[in-house]
Amino acid sequence: MLVGRGPGVAVVLTPAGAVAGVAVRGAPVGTRELDLLDPSTLVQRVHAVVLAGGDLTCADGVVRWLAERGHGFPVGARPLEVVPIVPAAAALGLPSGDGYAACEAAAPSDIPALAVVGETAVGLVVVDAEVGPAECRRVAMSAHDGFARAGVTVPATVFAVATGRPTGTPLNDLCTTAADALERAGRNARV
Repeated sequence: MLVGRGPGVAVVLTPAGAVAGVAVRGAPVGTRELDLLDPSTLVQRVHAVVLAGGDLTCADGVVRWLAERGHGFPVGARPLEVVPIVPAAAALGLPSGDGYAACEAAAPSDIPALAVVGETAVGLVVVDAEVGPAECRRVAMSAHDGFARAGVTVPATVFAVATGRPTGTPLNDLCTTAADALERAGRNARV
């Protein structure tokens, strides 16, 4: 996993694909492709997740960056016939950023959680585990508790992304760790 940041945007890149889940509390304002994270959908992996400030235009740059490199859901026989799966959510009330530039600046990272808080909040937790979409959704739901403990009370969208490494960590432990990590990130992201 690679993490790229810039003013008004944070991107977690998983070019080879990663299992992800999402949980929303409050109105899902400023979101993109969240339905694709439902465990019943055909698409089971994402290629990036975007935490945006203001609006979601920065996600277009992330899609372009991935497509130029052939990363995405295959839709044809040719190498670059792909559609990158890039769910995103925006923290309203903040400036927007350049997703393409954030991808260019991406580097390996072991950050367990990211948070952006404005008029709404967006969070992401990374779990070191091999889990399915339903378990990833459960981790995202549990991670929301971290926002609550950090005093973030605005509507929030929280993503969980799994590394795919078979660590054998029980789901309850992943949920607890995710909530703790998002609490720390939420306290540091307060605007």
